[in-house]
Amino acid sequence: MKKTMKIFAAIVLAIVMLLAMTACAAKTTTPQETKKEATTETEKEEVDGGWDSTQSMEITDEIREMVEQATANMVGANYTPVAYIGRQIVNGTNHRILCKIAPVTPEAVETYAIVTIYEDLEGNVKITEIQNSEAEAIGGGPLGGWTEELGVTEASTAALDKAMENWTGASFKQITCLGTQVVSGTNYCLLCEITPVVPNAESHFGIVIIYEDLEGNATVSEVFDFVAE
Repeated sequence: MKKTMKIFAAIVLAIVMLLAMTACAAKTTTPQETKKEATTETEKEEVDGGWDSTQSMEITDEIREMVEQATANMVGANYTPVAYIGRQIVNGTNHRILCKIAPVTPEAVETYAIVTIYEDLEGNVKITEIQNSEAEAIGGGPLGGWTEELGVTEASTAALDKAMENWTGASFKQITCLGTQVVSGTNYCLLCEITPVVPNAESHFGIVIIYEDLEGNATVSEVFDFVAE
């Protein structure tokens, strides 16, 4: 009888130990799963913290009003939004907008600039950065002058691709075509993301002028970088 009881007790002890080991194994996997979830969330924050390009570059009434509010107390120049380039989600939102800047001086030349506007969670806005260029803004005109045409077109894409065949030192990614000029051929004014062909190079925006002759040959005529104030 005593021998039977000892065997029974040994079986019970073995079962208890097995259950304890199973519980420990379950607890061991929990931190790994939590770490994986945390890593995923961190990666999401890093993605959310970057700049996102927009599907539509259209200047809506809301964006136009935002620019007006942000520049209301600035004197010396008028700002006209041309294209909405992108946004960055932070503790609020950063908006990146291509604008025409017209200095309030006689015979002043209107140029392109990239304006970054911060909008807080309460809807208050302020300019945090202005990147100016020496690229003269397109205002439209008769045949032979520049005509404003916002958007990526097959013609502008083909002209840029052709011009890139003989261009070294940097790669150009077209953001949008700003306009064209009919000459003995066609000039294209492009807003591009420019990446120097060097290790760990950072990209920046620039205005690129492409000339395409009547035979379809294309070359880069001028490049205007945006420089922060």
